[in-house]
Amino acid sequence: MRTAEVVIIGGGIVGSSIAYHLTAAGCNDVLVMERESAQGKGSTGKSMGGVRAQFSTPVNIQMSLYSIPFYARFDDGLGYPCDYRAQGYLFCATSEQHMAYLKRNHETQVGLGLKDVRLLSADDIRNMFPQLRADDIVGGSFCSSDGFVDPYSAMNGFMSWACDHGAELWKNCVVTGIEYDSTGVVSVRSSRGAVATRIVVNCAGAWAASVAKMVNVELPVEPLRRMLVPTEPFDGFPHSAPMIIDMSNGFHFRPHLWKKS
Repeated sequence: MRTAEVVIIGGGIVGSSIAYHLTAAGCNDVLVMERESAQGKGSTGKSMGGVRAQFSTPVNIQMSLYSIPFYARFDDGLGYPCDYRAQGYLFCATSEQHMAYLKRNHETQVGLGLKDVRLLSADDIRNMFPQLRADDIVGGSFCSSDGFVDPYSAMNGFMSWACDHGAELWKNCVVTGIEYDSTGVVSVRSSRGAVATRIVVNCAGAWAASVAKMVNVELPVEPLRRMLVPTEPFDGFPHSAPMIIDMSNGFHFRPHLWKKS
C-alpha cells in the first residue's frame, strides 16, 4: 500500500498552499488528491483573487500581514508568477455608523502592525477618485497594499514548487472513504487506491462537509450558488482602480459607483 506522511484532499488554492508550506518546512512525503482532471475547477478558478488586510478580527488581519507580503515576493521566492497587483481596497462609509465601524477596525489594524491603511474624509475620496459618485459618502478607509492576485497562477505556483521539492499530485482521484481507529486516521481510500497515512488535511472546498462525514465529523460548510457577471472593458473605468466596497450595500461593489461621462 502507498504511504504518505500527509494526505491533502483537494488541489485548489488552499490545498496547493498547504502542500507548498509543508514541503518548504521539510515534509517531503506530501500527497495531494484532486478529484478533477485539472486543478482549479472549483471556487479557485472562479475567484476574483482579492487580497486585503482591512478586516475587523485580529486573526484575519494577522493572516493578511503574512500573506500579502508573501504574494509580493511570490515570483522571486517560488520562481512562478502570481500577478500580485497592489491596487488597494477602498471602503466607503455612507453613514456615521459605518464610519465608526471603520475607525474601530482601523485602530485594530494599526495596533497589529498594518502600516498602509489610512482613514479618509469624503473630500479625500472625491479628490483621489474623481470618477466616483461620492455624493452620499461621509468617509472611508483605504489600504494601498490590498489588491489582487491571480488565484489560478498562485495555485499552480504553489503546487509546482511543492512537486519540484518532493510532493506528489494525483489528479482524477476521488476520495471514497477514510479509515480510522481509536488513535486516529489510518488510511484514505480513493479511486486510485488506498494510501496509508496518519494525517489528512481536508481542503475539499464545497465538498468539505462530505469529506468530514467520512470520519463522523459535522462540518458546518454549505455550498451556495453565486453569480458571476463578466463585462468587456469600457471607457471611464480605469484598470488600475481599487476595489470599491459600498458599506451601505452589504459590503459589495455597486455598479453605479462610477459617474457617467
